[in-house]
Amino acid sequence: MLSKGRVLVNDRQITAFDQPLFVGDTLLILKKGISIARESAATATNSLEAAGVKVIYEDERLLVVDKPSSLLVTAPVGEKVETTLYSLVQQYVRMVTKANRKEDILSGREVDRTTKKAWLVHRMERGASGLIIFAKDERTKDLLQSKWDTLIEEHSFTAYLEGEVYPSSGTIETWIVPDEKARKLVSYPTDEIKESKREVSFYKTIDYIRKSKEGKVLFTVVTIGTRSRRPDVLRSQAEFIGHPIAGDGKYGAYWDPFERLALHSSTLVFHHPYSGKTVRCISPLPEVYNKKIR
Repeated sequence: MLSKGRVLVNDRQITAFDQPLFVGDTLLILKKGISIARESAATATNSLEAAGVKVIYEDERLLVVDKPSSLLVTAPVGEKVETTLYSLVQQYVRMVTKANRKEDILSGREVDRTTKKAWLVHRMERGASGLIIFAKDERTKDLLQSKWDTLIEEHSFTAYLEGEVYPSSGTIETWIVPDEKARKLVSYPTDEIKESKREVSFYKTIDYIRKSKEGKVLFTVVTIGTRSRRPDVLRSQAEFIGHPIAGDGKYGAYWDPFERLALHSSTLVFHHPYSGKTVRCISPLPEVYNKKIR
């Protein structure tokens, strides 16, 4: 039982035969099938983390994961990609759901037999990193998407913008039009272009990266918040104000100090679509940002 992980002391798995017990400790011996189910769930988590993806928040309806840069969220139309964030999360949800269902059956609890799978709620570019939400059923996906503006309290990114941004904080309001030929979004100052969509973001400077000798500002580090479910809106708006995101050659960037798109989804605060409780998720900047570029 010890070797199979069936012994828990105070909810912690114990494998040592000489583990001391004290007054007040809780000793639990799991049924054989339950330990196997929990091991299967742990394997699913380990597989996800091995791909660089971390689960930040999870309940029976949705989960928030931390995506690494360079990992595609979904495969482009008409292309076959072996591993995407969606495929990894899909596998994780199915394995954990199966394991939890088996444990419920063996424990005599009411079994949730609803179909669980991953539903993508919003987008993120391959080069970007950070927090992204997945729903576990279609109803939750529809709720999150239809009520995005009211459920999302804060969705902010950390970005390195080329040059010195002035003023140090402000609002960027543009009208977005897709450019199918260039496969990008183009920002305009007014809505004179047919079928353009108004997008507003808010930014605040948190640091400047200067060239040591001349003191010239190479990059302005900002937090930038948006209500859009498409982060490429931020890329288009950054190009529009003349300060493209570092590493974003598609949108006019000249420098690539981190060998990746310098855009990271760092804070996500939302009201749960069912309980109404506030969920706050934070993702620190990846280690690559510690690279000295001064």
